[in-house]
Amino acid sequence: MKEFMTKYGMLKGITSIEFYTDGIIKECKLSEYCEINTSYGILVPQYDEEEVRRKYKRSLSFYKNGNLQSISFQGGTNIITSVGKLSAELAVFHENGEIKRIFPLNGKITGYWTEQNEYELSEELEFHFEFGKFKKKIIGINFYESGAVKSLTLWPKDFINVLSHYGMIETRIGFSLYPNGAIKSCEPRRQTLIKTVIGELHAFDFDAIGLNADTNSLNFKENGTIKSLYTSLDKITVKDAFGSSHIYEPGLKPNNFNDKIMDVVPLRVEFYLSKVKINETEYNIESNTFCVDKFVRKLF
Repeated sequence: MKEFMTKYGMLKGITSIEFYTDGIIKECKLSEYCEINTSYGILVPQYDEEEVRRKYKRSLSFYKNGNLQSISFQGGTNIITSVGKLSAELAVFHENGEIKRIFPLNGKITGYWTEQNEYELSEELEFHFEFGKFKKKIIGINFYESGAVKSLTLWPKDFINVLSHYGMIETRIGFSLYPNGAIKSCEPRRQTLIKTVIGELHAFDFDAIGLNADTNSLNFKENGTIKSLYTSLDKITVKDAFGSSHIYEPGLKPNNFNDKIMDVVPLRVEFYLSKVKINETEYNIESNTFCVDKFVRKLF
């Protein structure tokens, strides 16, 4: 099949195509120039795989209702968003047609093209948010259907300062926001002291991976107070009404790539109206006492 008609126009030079069970196009790969007409303007899907740095799995994908789900652009293409005009090599859309994700670059990391090469090609962008403003290179940005920013992912080597209810937080990987723009979560770059109802905890996750910033280890309620955090550095002792003590401390697990190295397994602490949850166990705050100590691992 060389051509196929969609609600956005005729697709030409189809080299591979997949359909849903009802015959609706699911995705395709192109080898010829063509234009599709969308609410974001005339867009040109990727059709040339000669550029060695570019990923080229598919040119277009669609939802079952026929709406565009994603497009890999032939070249950098400007998309108008709530935070201004952004250049994209890959864009993903919500099912209702609104922009969902934008990736300024869409390169493949190989022995010939490194992450550093891709980073150097990236352009700095300026952003203004409720928690502050910054100018950085980004990997991607995620939007709600309303158009508001949902999350923003930084390059691994970069960090920004996020102003929170608990002070300024040096943030790596990125952050997520509530629809009203309030900070929802971020990934601390270093040990960050957070005053909680059970004591002062050091928010930090040694094991944070950072594929994107949709979810992070330090989470806030919409009013800015703490919702949950990971701590890799604190020991929590809970003494119940019967005088029994329950001790929680970070654990260890073998590194995925080197079994001679042990990685820290942080504690997850969640805060509710009258309860706190440590890992999988809940405690009533009023009927228990809590002691937080900096954890020092014993070596045998």
